[in-house]
Amino acid sequence: MDARAKAVILADYLKSLDGFVLVDYIDGNYRHMGAIIVDAILQAGINYDAVVRPRIKRIREVYPAADTTSEFWKLLHEKGSKTVLSWNDDEKPDRVVRLTEFFLKEGIETEQALHEWIANDSNRDRLLELPGVGPKTADYIKILVGLQTAAVDRHVDALLAEAGIKTSSYEEAREVLNLAADIFGTERAFFDNSVWRYMSHRENQRSSTSPCEKHGKAEV
Repeated sequence: MDARAKAVILADYLKSLDGFVLVDYIDGNYRHMGAIIVDAILQAGINYDAVVRPRIKRIREVYPAADTTSEFWKLLHEKGSKTVLSWNDDEKPDRVVRLTEFFLKEGIETEQALHEWIANDSNRDRLLELPGVGPKTADYIKILVGLQTAAVDRHVDALLAEAGIKTSSYEEAREVLNLAADIFGTERAFFDNSVWRYMSHRENQRSSTSPCEKHGKAEV
C-alpha cells in the first residue's frame, strides 16, 4: 500500500473521530530568532501549553531586541542561557546555545533567512548532525518559519497505529500526514497542529483521571 492510500485511510479515520477539528493557526512566525530557537529546542517532550508557550511569550516581551541570531547570542552570554529560558538543568539551555552557534556560523540572522536556508533539504540534513536535533525538530523549525510540512512525533505515531496504518520510516509517516492534509484541503502545517492538538488534548484528559494525577503528580 502506498502513502496516498494510507493517507486516505487516515483521513477517513480522522473524520470518524468525535472532537477532531481543523485549526487554521500555528505557533511560530515570530519574526524573532531567539523565540524560534527556544521554541524549537524546548518543545520536545515538554508540555507545550504549560511550559513552552509562556517562555516564548516572555522572551519576546522581555528581550525584543534579541530578534536576530547575533543579538540573541549576545543575550545568552550576558544573561546566561538558564536565566533567559528560566530553566534549571543544563541540557535544554546547552542545546539552545549550540543551535544559536550553528545558525551564526551559517550566517542566518533573521527568520526570513532561516526560511530560505532550511527550505533546502541539504541544509536540513546538515542541521540533523547537531546533537539533540532529530527529524521532528528539523521539520518543526520549518513549520515555525512558515513552511508547509508535518513534524512527526509520538502523537502522530499513536494516531497512525490507531488507524491501522503501518509506516516504515519517519519520512513515510510525514508523507502520509501531508497527503492527508491535502485530502482535507487544508495547509499542511495547520493539519499537523490539528492532529497534535486533538491527540495531546485527549492524552491530557486521560491523565487527569489517572492515579498519579489524583495524587498531585501531573505531567509537565
